[in-house]
Amino acid sequence: MKKLSLCICFLVITSLVGAAQGSKDAEAAVPDKADVMQFLDLMHARAQMAQVLDGMAKQMRASVEEGFKQKVPDATPEQLEKVDRLCDTMFASLPMDEMIDAIVPIYQKHLTKSDLAAITAFYGSPVGQKILRELPAIMTESMQAGAEIGKRAFAAKSEEIDRQIAELVKESKKQ
Repeated sequence: MKKLSLCICFLVITSLVGAAQGSKDAEAAVPDKADVMQFLDLMHARAQMAQVLDGMAKQMRASVEEGFKQKVPDATPEQLEKVDRLCDTMFASLPMDEMIDAIVPIYQKHLTKSDLAAITAFYGSPVGQKILRELPAIMTESMQAGAEIGKRAFAAKSEEIDRQIAELVKESKKQ
């Protein structure tokens, strides 16, 4: 009877250890591509990438157009339109599917299956969807607030630097 009790205890303990190990393995398991793609779809990653690329295209277009105007000060609207079209083709040809596929292994490297499940559960919830809807406005307003603070700080620092440079110039003239 004592041997049977010991045997049952041993079986119970080993099965508990095995179950605990199994849950640790599940927590540490690498999410599969479908898990990551579900998360990326939930996060509207494709639309966000398109938005970022559109912003980059607009910045590049303005920069290239400005450079063209410096080289051709009397550029015609037609010439500027050609410059804009050239810039637009740069970003239009980016392979979005390839870019999405390239980030899947990055998520698999940094997140476990259980991490991704918890994150997906949050962003799938009403409050998670609300943050996704509101985040662009939050980021825009935050950047505006930060830009205003930065502008004041840089203006003050710029005045200080100008003053210090003027002093250095005076000192160099004395020597």
